[in-house]
Amino acid sequence: MKYLTRFLLPLLLLLLAACQQLPPAPSAAPPRWTEAQVQALRSLGFSSEDGEEWSLNLAASLLFDFDSERLKPQQMQQLEQVGRTLAGVGVPGLRIEGHSDNVGDADYNRRLSLRRAGSVAQALAAAGLQADKLPTQGFGSAKPIADNASESGRAQNRRVVLIAPSL
Repeated sequence: MKYLTRFLLPLLLLLLAACQQLPPAPSAAPPRWTEAQVQALRSLGFSSEDGEEWSLNLAASLLFDFDSERLKPQQMQQLEQVGRTLAGVGVPGLRIEGHSDNVGDADYNRRLSLRRAGSVAQALAAAGLQADKLPTQGFGSAKPIADNASESGRAQNRRVVLIAPSL
C-alpha cells in the first residue's frame, strides 16, 4: 500500500496531466494596414520594403530654397492632398524628417531641417491629420541622398521625408 501511494499515485497524476489538451494556437494577427490605407499610401507615392513602415521622399516635389523652410503654394496643395487622403482612410499620423544640404554650420542645419519638418507638419495638420500625431525630426546634413559637391545635389538634399510607421 505504501508503494501504491508513494510511487504509483504520483505517476498516475503525472500521466493524467500529460493527457490534457494543448491550448489552441493563436489566430493570425490582424493586418496592420487596411487595404484602403495601403491603396491610399501607394497612390500618393509611398513605398514600403516590409509592408509595415511606409515612406515618401518628397525630394522630387518638395525641395526647399537655400536657407528656407517656407513652402511654396504648389507644395502646400500637394501636402493638402496627402493630408486629406490619409485622414480619409484613417492613417493616424506620420513621422516627418527634415533634411538640409551641408552648406553652413552643422547645428544650424539641424535646426533648419527641424523647421522644415515643422512647416510640413503644420500643412498636414491643416489638411486634417492630428497635429499631435505628426512628430518631427531634423537631421541636418547627416543623411544626404545626393552629392553635396554640386548645386543640384545640394538642392536634392534640402528635403522632407514622410514616414507612416507601423501601427
